[in-house]
Amino acid sequence: MSTLTIEDIKKIAKLSKLELSDRELMVFESEFNEIVKYISQINEVDVSDIEESHNLSNFKGKVLQEDNIRESLPKEKALLNAKTRSKNGYIKTSKIVSKEE
Repeated sequence: MSTLTIEDIKKIAKLSKLELSDRELMVFESEFNEIVKYISQINEVDVSDIEESHNLSNFKGKVLQEDNIRESLPKEKALLNAKTRSKNGYIKTSKIVSKEE
């Protein structure tokens, strides 16, 4: 089982655009490690005698629903709750793609 360090928590916070105090970093480090420890218990479960109930890699059944062409939501209704719009009527957002990992 791997454990998360303060540096890992800082990276998660940065990716989430959160500013955490040193105290919050310590709290989250502890909480995340408890979650990882709890979830890692799944690896201890013996499932060798349990038959696989589905396998989507060889799925040949019917698709859940047909792809039907239908009228789209009107642009003004789709943009009704947008906080800010560009000149062209698109929704403005902050930059979410960067070169960082």
